[in-house]
Amino acid sequence: MKKYIRITFLLILGSIVFQSCTKDFVEKNTDPNKVSAVAPQSLIAPALVNVLSTNLSRNLRINNELMQVTVTINDNLEIQRYEIRPSESESSWTGWYVQLTNIRDIYQRANDAKQVGYQTYMGISLVMDAWVSSLITDMYGDVPYFDSNKGFSEGNLTPKFDKQEDIYKDIFRKLEEANALLKENVLVESANNAMDPIYSSDPTKWRKFGNSLYLRLLLRVAHKTETNAVAKIKEILETNAAEYPIMQSNAETAALYYTNVQPYMNPNYNVRDIDFNGTRGYSEFFINNLMDLGDPRLKLWATEATLGVYGGMQSGYARGNVPERQSTLLAALKSDAHMGNIMNYAELQFIIAECALRKYVELDASEAYTKGINGAMEYWGTTVPQGYLANPKVIFSAEDSETQKLKKVHLQKYYAMMFTDFQQWYEYRRTQLLDLYKGPGLLNNGKMPVRLNYPIIVQSLNRENYQDAVGRMGGDGINEKMWWQPTIN
Repeated sequence: MKKYIRITFLLILGSIVFQSCTKDFVEKNTDPNKVSAVAPQSLIAPALVNVLSTNLSRNLRINNELMQVTVTINDNLEIQRYEIRPSESESSWTGWYVQLTNIRDIYQRANDAKQVGYQTYMGISLVMDAWVSSLITDMYGDVPYFDSNKGFSEGNLTPKFDKQEDIYKDIFRKLEEANALLKENVLVESANNAMDPIYSSDPTKWRKFGNSLYLRLLLRVAHKTETNAVAKIKEILETNAAEYPIMQSNAETAALYYTNVQPYMNPNYNVRDIDFNGTRGYSEFFINNLMDLGDPRLKLWATEATLGVYGGMQSGYARGNVPERQSTLLAALKSDAHMGNIMNYAELQFIIAECALRKYVELDASEAYTKGINGAMEYWGTTVPQGYLANPKVIFSAEDSETQKLKKVHLQKYYAMMFTDFQQWYEYRRTQLLDLYKGPGLLNNGKMPVRLNYPIIVQSLNRENYQDAVGRMGGDGINEKMWWQPTIN
């Protein structure tokens, strides 16, 4: 019966205890016959590895096609043309919800154990929860949240769908609680540090990441006056900054740097070259902007189309007119350490630059913008070349309007978030500040999708709650705007 419940709820919400994921990580802390034997720290690495694997897979397939990073030569795959099949929804939904069970178990088990240092695990859990929960609601809108992940513990196989506004409020509450817990700066047992592949359970670094993530999400809803997000941004960055430390350099970037030694393998490490880059090439938008910028990351990411020359494909090409592939993803990216990014220091600086330009804070936008550019280059192991910052596509000129400056910030932010789940798409949906090309074959009336459909199996097995959510949102299509989605002409 338990097995039946677990399998069923995996199909509905991924709300099972994914015990097997810890097997290859920390066998000494896991009794395979007894869930209660799992120590909270043993769940951190499996959750991170599995969420990042889901993120990278979906990034390559969906985000990069929508956001003109790459273009598929599969003429029947319509994502680059703004048409997304409902079947695309299942993988992210299941991958995220399964690991959310583990993440919430970290908090519960640490709270129950009440051992020295376990408040740090509770804080880590809350930051991870906020991260994954934001990915889910930003993808689908109203989703199960307060009653989710209770299929095994409470037998709730049909949780209600919560309003995105309420989810965001609780995410912010969790980040406040995490900040307070991690402020205690209680170190865990040194023997357990290796169980956290990002920060070795350092409470100060997790606290800085949590508050940086807080800024990402506050900016996402800053146009919603009822959230009071602008006042909170100002508190974190100016009036009460000491209570909300944020990342100060790439040394504090939230990323799992792949070692390509089990279990920390780049998910594409053993993929054949032809399967990794054989059916896609970089887009014109992606390549042209890098060349105009004189950006050194071009050679780190792309092959030459011909000797010494880079080129991109048309995104949104008309059906039956598949263009010739030009530059493609470098095969070396399959083993690159940097593709496990969650949120880097550069993104944070671009957030600060935008907040300053929008007058949310009285900080120097240009300074933060420059720090972001330098940080983004440094993350990929390179440096800003001479003359780069004076390039007309980069420099804030006296003649630039606020919008023109924001466009420059978001072009740099676009490249800083390379291979980072769906952040490029989420940010474009919020601002539309990238001048993406419009191909002749675009479908969906040429409109960028703003969400994915709910998975088909959810529609079937949790129909009453599904219909309630769809009624609130006005439908279950890819164009139904969610609570935070602004209306931009």
